Amino acid sequence: MHEGWVSGRTGLTAALFLGLGLAACAALQWQPLGPRRTAAIENAQPVGAEDCLTCHEQVQGHAKIAGYHADCETCHGSGSVHGETEEPADIRYPSNGDCLACHEAGWNTHLQWGTGEHSRAGVFCSDCHNPHDVTKRHLRSHTLAGFERVDAASRLCLECHADTASQIRFQSHHPIWEGAMSCLSCHDPHEDSQVRHGTRNQRCAGCHQDTMGPWIFEHPPVVDGCVVCHNPHGAVGENLLETIQPTICLSCHPLNDMWHHDPAGSAILDNTTISGDFPQTNTERIIRQEAKLFLRRCTDCHGAIHGSYTDEHLRH
Repeated sequence: MHEGWVSGRTGLTAALFLGLGLAACAALQWQPLGPRRTAAIENAQPVGAEDCLTCHEQVQGHAKIAGYHADCETCHGSGSVHGETEEPADIRYPSNGDCLACHEAGWNTHLQWGTGEHSRAGVFCSDCHNPHDVTKRHLRSHTLAGFERVDAASRLCLECHADTASQIRFQSHHPIWEGAMSCLSCHDPHEDSQVRHGTRNQRCAGCHQDTMGPWIFEHPPVVDGCVVCHNPHGAVGENLLETIQPTICLSCHPLNDMWHHDPAGSAILDNTTISGDFPQTNTERIIRQEAKLFLRRCTDCHGAIHGSYTDEHLRH
């Protein structure tokens, strides 16, 4: 009977997590912001930026743009056909290759762009940056309401990553919502989507040195990665834990081990001791054991949860 109950509970848990995962994926609905016409215009000839300025006296409300973006045809291609027809379809828009022609070989800033997930997803530089703008990093303006304390770069990220926008407002979260951290504190949008240089743990160790060791007695999930137990963006449980104690510990550690198992079946419920002499079925005994464990946090005894220099059981 107990095995069936455990199997049913496991199936329900799996279904719940699957549903949450699908909901998170559904929340990420990226839509391209910039135009996608990047092919050269046939039979177009260079005319020079001065000719462009006869019509485009102002670009998005200001007369000048950064000097290194001032040569219109470097990014938009030859403009003679567009100058004659004045049709938007007769001018091309900059591709990522146009941007990387300067921002890779010249500045060595985006050498890993081609391996990053933004690149693989087909994101254009112009989806995040506005080369006509005069603001820092040429970031596009955001449309999120209620995120005024979040820095401009993070607001731009959260427009697409709606699941993360929800998580940073959970009870336990990194202080992105308060403006004390930025998405760029951990992520580089021009490289792989995971973290900046080094492993995930190395990025966490930049602030949380006391949890990283190296330890004589290690806790395997800590070695594998902080995100095994923690959600870095935000969580309902304290300390960014994916779920509350002791549930998160029980996902790896079984109840019926020699230290926590109670062969008599006694449990403390509502400050009342139920004696092992009281007639119980096997199922009742197992439920009482689980109830006993669920009344406490594992870290009340195992205080050195990240690792220890002295105790193999991570108690201190």
